[in-house]
Amino acid sequence: MVLSIAALIGCDEIDCTLYNTVFMRSTFYSDGSQISLTDTLTVGTGREARILLNRMTGASDLTLPLSHWQEVDTLVLTVSGENYLVEDTLWITKTNTPYFESPDCPTNVFHYITSVNSTHTFIDSVSILEPHVNYAQGENLRIHLYSAD
Repeated sequence: MVLSIAALIGCDEIDCTLYNTVFMRSTFYSDGSQISLTDTLTVGTGREARILLNRMTGASDLTLPLSHWQEVDTLVLTVSGENYLVEDTLWITKTNTPYFESPDCPTNVFHYITSVNSTHTFIDSVSILEPHVNYAQGENLRIHLYSAD
């Protein structure tokens, strides 16, 4: 009996962060206001041709993972409508820092965005609002689209 009580007292609760997935959050803007895309959006990774987001409609923001060890991530944004298809590519330059919480929790990688470039097909510019990509769910990038005019 005493041994059982000692074992219970000696055990502690694993305190891993519940939402320990690291995502970059981006929002779409046009003419200074946040917008929702009315057409279909697909996001891929470029060379590897991996799809991160497939055929989303009404997108006003994106929540996407970043690679753990590459210094530059390539994201290909494809917008398609009834009679058209346009692509723009984003290159996100960043540093990667492994984040260790405890032996019981998986190691994550935090990122620090240093620059973002695009091919400027339908993306006018990209603003970095919060360069730290970690557990916080704030807005990291603001993607400014060319106006519809």
